[in-house]
Amino acid sequence: MIGLALARELSARGLDVVVLERGRTGEEASWAAAGLLTAQSDAAAPSAFFRFARESRDLYPGWTEALRQETGLDAGWRPTGVLRCGSGATLDRFGWQVEEGMSVEVLDRAEAFRRSGGRIAPSVPDGLFFPNDSVVHSRWLVAALRQSLAIRGVAVREGVVVVRFLTSGGKCVGVETSAGDVSAAHVVDAAGAWANLDPTLGFSVPVEPIRGQIVELEDDGPFPTVLESDDVYLVPRADGRILVGATVERCGFRKEVTAAGVASLLSAALLLSPSLENARVSGAWSGLRPGTPDGMPLLGESPLRGLYLACGHFRNGILLAPITALRLADLLTGAEVSDLIPFAPGRFARAESVAPDDRGLFG
Repeated sequence: MIGLALARELSARGLDVVVLERGRTGEEASWAAAGLLTAQSDAAAPSAFFRFARESRDLYPGWTEALRQETGLDAGWRPTGVLRCGSGATLDRFGWQVEEGMSVEVLDRAEAFRRSGGRIAPSVPDGLFFPNDSVVHSRWLVAALRQSLAIRGVAVREGVVVVRFLTSGGKCVGVETSAGDVSAAHVVDAAGAWANLDPTLGFSVPVEPIRGQIVELEDDGPFPTVLESDDVYLVPRADGRILVGATVERCGFRKEVTAAGVASLLSAALLLSPSLENARVSGAWSGLRPGTPDGMPLLGESPLRGLYLACGHFRNGILLAPITALRLADLLTGAEVSDLIPFAPGRFARAESVAPDDRGLFG
């Protein structure tokens, strides 16, 4: 998602772009994602990340409408709102948003039950409703972005594995791939959980895979809004299905769906919404999120000049796709981008010796 969105934005600014994809575009974390755009309901404290996420969420209506007009494809953006259910302690964590005048509704038990369409458990004492948080169908969005690139004539080369970054004069000048070398004035590593792909760099890209499992349910009744607790989220899709997610597991590059993972999700879902007890399980899958040590993305130029990072978005890759594309495109076209400072790759490590020997395109 990140790479496709950035390629589209760079193309719109007149740059010649090539997208290299080790498999098929959008079929890893983007394919597995539930499509939550929960800038507020996940923010228990003010931060630079929160401001960045909220700005990206607010871009979604216009961004997806522009994609629809260009491609004729619906990305599935819907203003469902998010109902976060909990206790007084849960509400206390989000009180700062109320104090700052943001769009948050504090609901008593009766109103929370009504807003959920009668879906929440009797044990839920109250809730917070975030009307501006929303959802998008991540797989539909990938298809729309891919079609947009095709319309614009952007080269997308699938099944091409990037082996390492090529350098000359202390600068990244391209990549070595399974299909040969590709030269470029700028290189962007947007490889998700695989971002730390080149062991010969003089520094590490601190991204690790973090598995998330999701269960898909079919239910006969309406499900009007996203429901969240501290343990689970329930996301209604436009076709009437409900996504139950998601686990957070550090188990390397293993994408299995496990009995324990499914059981924990369904148990938490039924505690939050007992009305799902007769829902049918229609599917389950897992994906590998790109995690970083502090949970925030790596955005900006790496210690190697000419190599930029747009990775490490963890659970927020879909949410942050439009703002990442805009800000990285600004940076690559020479603008100063102050709101990327908190996400600068240099916050973790400095290169001790970047490219001690130039690894040129032509030997």
